[in-house]
Amino acid sequence: MEETVALIKSCIISKKGGIPITDLNDEFQILVGESIPYRRLGFASLRAFLQTIDGLETNWNNFGEQTLRINDSKISHIDRLICKQKMDYSKTRNKYYKQFMRNGNFRHDHDDRRQRNRLIYNADRIKKRNQDFTQRRDLNLFGTNGVYKNKNFLYLEEENHHPIVIETNQVKKYDSVYEPVANGQQLLGDDFFLQLAIRNLHLPIWRYKDSLALHCGLCISGQTISDCTRALRNINTISNRVMILLGSVDVYNNATCEEMVYDMTELLQVLRSKFHLSNTAITICTLPPLANLSIYAHKKQSMALLSFNNWIRSLTDDPSKRDPSFINYSVIDLYEKFCFDETYVTNYDWYQTQARRVSGTKHSYVLWNMKGRKRTMSFICEEEDTDQSRSLSSLSMQ
Repeated sequence: MEETVALIKSCIISKKGGIPITDLNDEFQILVGESIPYRRLGFASLRAFLQTIDGLETNWNNFGEQTLRINDSKISHIDRLICKQKMDYSKTRNKYYKQFMRNGNFRHDHDDRRQRNRLIYNADRIKKRNQDFTQRRDLNLFGTNGVYKNKNFLYLEEENHHPIVIETNQVKKYDSVYEPVANGQQLLGDDFFLQLAIRNLHLPIWRYKDSLALHCGLCISGQTISDCTRALRNINTISNRVMILLGSVDVYNNATCEEMVYDMTELLQVLRSKFHLSNTAITICTLPPLANLSIYAHKKQSMALLSFNNWIRSLTDDPSKRDPSFINYSVIDLYEKFCFDETYVTNYDWYQTQARRVSGTKHSYVLWNMKGRKRTMSFICEEEDTDQSRSLSSLSMQ
């Protein structure tokens, strides 16, 4: 880190009058051959890293840019010497440079052109941002739970329009966790739901200082069923409706169906006893097909997944087959939704083209692509109507 700080100070001190923060990374890359490795040093942004460097001060130049300067007594004499230096044209092509020196207005014209281009760029950026804010504030686009009525507006946006910022270098401990929420239901999940939170709900994500796993509320990369139970024991309040998609990491870890059922039963017990959620307030999703697992090459894992999904489906069995006091859970069968009809063969059109490493586990995932995430969000949004009809039917039985 000390070497990086010294190189940054060298970049700044070599520029008379300081260097704009926006140009610092480019200057560092020219000098060193790579960008400033602030993420490798555990910082979320370049500005957060610069705030930890002693001897830096910021001011504003004539173009409205925030400029960095050195205010370090140890090297201030070098800064003064560089500022006093004059441009030496004796070793260069004199005729080429003298034509600019004769024209005293050249530098002024160049500065005017830079300022004019910057104003045009800023005006376009502000106009685009205001249009985006206007669309998002349009009440006609939202339902009562803050869900887009025009779903295509949300899902068909280019993913790169929402840059992802990962907060790091801090330990977060919350007494209450209410995110991520979709259609009035708090999501509890692993990388599948985490991608929805990042790409579709555009929520902030973070990681612990000494951990790589990304977090967004109770959606955590690499989270197993038992991990979620432990997390719930450490907080006091969550939303009054939850949706669970957990178990894929357990499958990758070669857990048996019995172990997964035991862990999920314990998780549901915590939700009911500690947070006083009724069965009707809990929605459980079956595991979607894991596109990089084949029933022929990964028979044990595939059978555990299929058996666990069958157990989840059994939670919606006819109440007459159970204790009379038992109330069904709501279940979304994602496995069925991401397979071809009746054949139960994985439909790879909903998945990314190749497996990728995720932050919270050593196992590679084939996550949903944009179409797959859109499809999942549509099922989540439809769940409200299903829940209302189920509540009416239970009342009629009483």
